[in-house]
Amino acid sequence: MSNFRIKESNGTFVVQVQKQTNFLLFRRKYWTHYISVSGIDSLPWHHSTFDFAMMNLIKKVEEETIINSRKK
Repeated sequence: MSNFRIKESNGTFVVQVQKQTNFLLFRRKYWTHYISVSGIDSLPWHHSTFDFAMMNLIKKVEEETIINSRKK
């Protein structure tokens, strides 16, 4: 189960997901962007309103659910 949040940054909104890294016995949780600029995975997509960010988050979760349901 992933944790998501919508964070305001300089008047725009970025959808983020919480991830975890493991190193031996240590775990570190951190937030990173979930929705990227098309073709550039390293850049977050900035939404103009909170509602647009929420709609895009729901759309991406639905798409990934469908894709993962078809995998065998």
